[in-house]
Amino acid sequence: MRVSTSQIFDAGTRNLIDGQSALYKTQNQLSTGRRVLTPDDDPVAAAQVLLTSQARDVNAMYADNQKNASSQLALAEDRLKSVVDSIQFIQEEVVAGGNASYSDAQRMYIAKSLQGQFDLLFGVANSLDASGHYLFSGYQGETQPFQQQNVAGTINVNYVGDDGQRLLQVSGSRQIAVNDSGRDIFLRNSAGNGSFVTGAAAANTGTGIVDPGSVVTPQNWTGHNYTLTFTSATTFDVTDTTTSTTVATGVSYTSNTAITSVPGVAFTIQGAPAAGDTFSVQPSCERSLFNTLQDLITAFSTPIQGNAVAGAAVRNTINANMANLDQALTNVSRVQASIGSRMAEMQSLSGVAADQEVQYAKQISGLQDIDYAEAISRFMTQQMQLQAAQQSFSKVSGMSLFNYL
Repeated sequence: MRVSTSQIFDAGTRNLIDGQSALYKTQNQLSTGRRVLTPDDDPVAAAQVLLTSQARDVNAMYADNQKNASSQLALAEDRLKSVVDSIQFIQEEVVAGGNASYSDAQRMYIAKSLQGQFDLLFGVANSLDASGHYLFSGYQGETQPFQQQNVAGTINVNYVGDDGQRLLQVSGSRQIAVNDSGRDIFLRNSAGNGSFVTGAAAANTGTGIVDPGSVVTPQNWTGHNYTLTFTSATTFDVTDTTTSTTVATGVSYTSNTAITSVPGVAFTIQGAPAAGDTFSVQPSCERSLFNTLQDLITAFSTPIQGNAVAGAAVRNTINANMANLDQALTNVSRVQASIGSRMAEMQSLSGVAADQEVQYAKQISGLQDIDYAEAISRFMTQQMQLQAAQQSFSKVSGMSLFNYL
């Protein structure tokens, strides 16, 4: 077989190019640490790496959302802790202010202290998050949720947000609320003892003081409106004003003795009611924390020294609103518990996301990472082969018949 000089040259060139390409590929694998550089290196592994990388990116997105959710919830929990601390401080101030020896000036001092707490709670209710959105405005993050309106000298606090809860996707099957409605926290507090509200008529001329009472027989409590009307200093009638029926007449009254004439409930009246004085028992309704504070501020601002009737009226207001504060504290604690539950869930999901990240990284590494020992051995072999090919090509390409003429 006759081999021409051009054939020898072409074959040698191809061998050199192939050797250089193989060496270059191995060098790239060593420098990147990856076995699969292009899909044609290992089509099956390349496809699996793509799918796993996509799943890893989604997991990273969920992990970021979990961090954001945890941050938002932690901020809300911190603000609600401020609310709890404020309510507890208010309760202490009100209890101290109930001291009969306090002068009107001392009671006014307490009123100013309560006004400071009112302003503090108003500020907390309008808190901003890290992105500049209102924390308790529902979906309307750019709208200040609570606004004050002066009506005939009385400050009304209106809620202009909504009941929405902003949701974040924190896993493939879980969305979590990262905020709570301000209405749910500050306005939807049950009045009285949570089941019913006792009260004294503003026109009473005696010194009767009613307590919040309690439900003693739930199955007998009708949820109707009732009125107690004193027919004398020692007797009263009970009327169901919802059905306009008389429940009891001529009931004997003893100060600070439980009254059980209203079906299913018990409460006490102490002091000396006058004939014609009325007291009410009504189903509990929603009561704004701000309205409760306003009533207490007004009560402590009212002069009562030397006026037993005015003192009884103020004491009735204080008793009613102390019960409201208890309900507000219970409600805020309920929201705190909900936030705490969501924060615990975020912690659990974050742990799962971290474990998944490790698994995805390990899976991708197993599919595309290089075996350095094998690659270095191959690189050295290819290097020697290329050097041998270059030397042989140099010698062969230099051969010619003209050298022998």
